[in-house]
Amino acid sequence: MGIEEGQRSKRDIIPHVENLVDMVFGLALSIGSLILVTSPPRNPHELLEDIAAFAYGFIILVFIWEEFSQHMMLVKVETKGMLRTTYIMLFLVAIEPYLFNLISSPQQTGPNVEMIDGLASTLYALDLAGLMLVLAFFSDHITKQNDLEDASLRATYRSRRDSFLLSAAVFLFSMLPFFWDSILLDLKLRYWLWILAPILPRLYILVVK
Repeated sequence: MGIEEGQRSKRDIIPHVENLVDMVFGLALSIGSLILVTSPPRNPHELLEDIAAFAYGFIILVFIWEEFSQHMMLVKVETKGMLRTTYIMLFLVAIEPYLFNLISSPQQTGPNVEMIDGLASTLYALDLAGLMLVLAFFSDHITKQNDLEDASLRATYRSRRDSFLLSAAVFLFSMLPFFWDSILLDLKLRYWLWILAPILPRLYILVVK
């Protein structure tokens, strides 16, 4: 009876976790919109930059949200490890708008501005690397499920796991000071790597297929 109650409690907690995930992602996207409203552009160039920055943050969050939702459709057993990893993901999602705002919004002049910008961008890269590692963990969990009989589906999520690990490696690689100090086409090399990193999972899967 105790085992049955434990299994029932696990099944009961899954919908609550999924609701919490939806709420946190929705809140993170809303915060990104509020940042645009509270920081009006001073010229057309800033307007385009603000829209481009918001689009990047929006795409990242929606991508993570979509991938997590697909993973949850295939997860059969909820474990403490899965729950704790989900909570870590929610924390990383929750702080993403704050870190991204520090990077994309113009900062006041001061002796520590450059240091703060550099630290914020490093933490942002770490944040996105963590999110990619979480997706890799979920994909790996699916490949190890004993009741997953579809071999092609298992191979697909094995490829997804590897692609997320590759993307996480690029975000971690971008944390090197060289990529913050170097500029290409008026944009820091760290930002160019950030543009590349989310594309890698899709490209990797296409190449593997």
